[in-house]
Amino acid sequence: MSVPTPPVDAFNDETSNPSPPAGSFTNRNSSPSAGASSNPGTGGPSFHTGSFSGAHHFTIYNPTMIEGDNANERQAMRLLVKNLIVGAEFDSSDHRPSCHPETRLDINHSIQIWMYNPARKYKILWLHGPAGIGKSAILQTIAETASRATTSILGATLFFSRPNSRDNPKCVFITIAYRLAVRYPLYRQYIVRLLTIDPQLIEKSLAEQFKTFIVQPFGVEKLLAEHHDTVLILLDGLDECNGEEAQCEIILLIGRFVLQYPACPLIWLIASRPEPHIQDSFSKWELQRAYGEMRVRVDSDQGRRDVEKYLRDKFGEIRKKHRRSIPSSLQQWPSESDFSTIATRSSGLFIFPSTLIRFIGDTAYADPVSRLKIVLEVIESTSSSDGGHNPFETLDALYTRILSEVPRDVISTTLRLLALCIAGLEGCNFTETCNWLGVTQGGAYGALQRLHSVLDVPEPQNASTGRLRAFHTSFYDYLRSPSRSGPFYVMVPELIRYHYLGWIHILLESHSVDTSDIDVTRICLPWPVDDEEDRLDSQRKMFHSALAYLIRASDIFVNDSIQNEFSRLAAFFKDLDFGEAIGADPFTTVMCAESVFTMNLERLGVLKTVPLQSFNFNDVRFDRHPTIFQLKEGDISLWRIGWIAGGLDDLPGPGWILRASGIVDSQGKQPEGFKLVRASDEPTWKADLEKNLATWTDMAPSHPVTILGKGRGSCACFQFHVPGELWVLSLPCVQPL
Repeated sequence: MSVPTPPVDAFNDETSNPSPPAGSFTNRNSSPSAGASSNPGTGGPSFHTGSFSGAHHFTIYNPTMIEGDNANERQAMRLLVKNLIVGAEFDSSDHRPSCHPETRLDINHSIQIWMYNPARKYKILWLHGPAGIGKSAILQTIAETASRATTSILGATLFFSRPNSRDNPKCVFITIAYRLAVRYPLYRQYIVRLLTIDPQLIEKSLAEQFKTFIVQPFGVEKLLAEHHDTVLILLDGLDECNGEEAQCEIILLIGRFVLQYPACPLIWLIASRPEPHIQDSFSKWELQRAYGEMRVRVDSDQGRRDVEKYLRDKFGEIRKKHRRSIPSSLQQWPSESDFSTIATRSSGLFIFPSTLIRFIGDTAYADPVSRLKIVLEVIESTSSSDGGHNPFETLDALYTRILSEVPRDVISTTLRLLALCIAGLEGCNFTETCNWLGVTQGGAYGALQRLHSVLDVPEPQNASTGRLRAFHTSFYDYLRSPSRSGPFYVMVPELIRYHYLGWIHILLESHSVDTSDIDVTRICLPWPVDDEEDRLDSQRKMFHSALAYLIRASDIFVNDSIQNEFSRLAAFFKDLDFGEAIGADPFTTVMCAESVFTMNLERLGVLKTVPLQSFNFNDVRFDRHPTIFQLKEGDISLWRIGWIAGGLDDLPGPGWILRASGIVDSQGKQPEGFKLVRASDEPTWKADLEKNLATWTDMAPSHPVTILGKGRGSCACFQFHVPGELWVLSLPCVQPL
């Protein structure tokens, strides 16, 4: 596509590049030191000799090793897939609306002039505007249009969404790398070669990932320069990426890159709210020549016209769909006066008309005439207080009116469901969310019946795969602000305390005092799961998650009531097999010794700390596999188990251990390969482990060891610090009763 070069003022006041100021912008972290040495600051020993000695990562992909380039390509791409942000691409099943037909034409045209102009002045275009203005729809339309071009310049897209857990900054450049590798064979070859040599690159810091996946191939090696004039990378909703510091770092990395390598074909379209820290990042003197900006204005003439077209089309659809509900006497519905009131109040913000259209056309009511009257009443009530110039106040008032229609006897359930929706419990589908909260299927749909204009509620047949979510993040913003939502404010501390009580209840359900055993099948699922295997999987997930979340509890949310309820778990913890329930989870193992409930566990006699010299190697149970983990210090909350594909679920079962076939020597040489072996097939691993323990004991005899549990259900946890890393060795063992 050939587009003429725009004049300097082509964007008018919608586009600018500020002048430099007088006289002068947290699941993957920085790569740790690979050498084997002690850390005098912690007193912790380093790895020395034996099968685990100095091993830097324990890695699983597939128990069967496959030779050949195709196998390398599959493994490299699989590694990227396991670490990317799922659902973030423009054509994912997580549907995002594009612009309504024949709207936002001016902005879309201006963006395309920039995209297809080889003489463009800037390699970065920052599109910004307030929440609800339609930025995501604009970028969705741009991506869809570019993808349909005969010679598409679309390289990669990433749509952030905090409520949908698409917000991990450590996966941003991995996600981009995957999309580029799928599209460009030359880049795919580069990625395969890179990850085959050093799979640990996935675990690097944000800056190192950018250097590896972007700077080196496109800047230094000029990988696509001879084949592509332009490769567009599109990032939407940068303000929803987790952490302001990460957002700023992404801007600076991209900005410095485009300035250092001006001939690189990569161009970047970034959309976000104009948050102060983002403005400050773009305004840094060093980035002045790197970007142009385009503002999507509130209440612009074009924005008003676009909203009016959207409203007329949507009201027309409602008239056709609900023709039996609209009296024939209403020859024009809505009246031109009512239509004008709504259009004016929208002020060019698409979130307001899109919400009210869903509210008015709700099929559960099938009474659009009455619903329109409610909307007009909301507008009138807010107009009297602010003169009709604040569309966000009107939107808040509409949200309040919608929530006010929820019956009082179910509103507490509604708010709990909304709160968990805001929290975005990772990986939980709608069925699991309800089971977490103890809500039945009927109770869930009853509590959400009046909220289909603001919530996307999965149908029952999709509840086991879909998630409850709001149509727009402004609804979450409203719920989190007490001044905006009033009685519907979601109180986070109370929510967390409520979940603590729920987790305790789940653990109590699994335990039988009479038989002194723990069985996850006793856990009640208020929303039944028909398939036996899925049901057992849900019960196991609830049990292990409840235990892990409870152990990791923060003391700022634990009050006397929670402590009293925790005391009811005394018999549970005495009967718990720690080696099976906790030993395989490094974070929970670490937190047991640092939990707000540590003193409770010590009083129960199921947790103690002993010096390493007093630990007897003969107490180790060899019918269960020991587990070694490496965690990055400073990022324990986002731990990864080496980079095991898929996590612990990929382990074949008890009796398997992780072994490294190579070691990290004094020069920091990486292991040459990794493999998964069965303990019984490795005659030396017990001796190697004993040698390691003896070496560590000689180096630091008083190093603490945490012992969890009693009898054959015990687990010993060792933590060893080396520069930049925390290693955790978890050994099932036998302790005196």
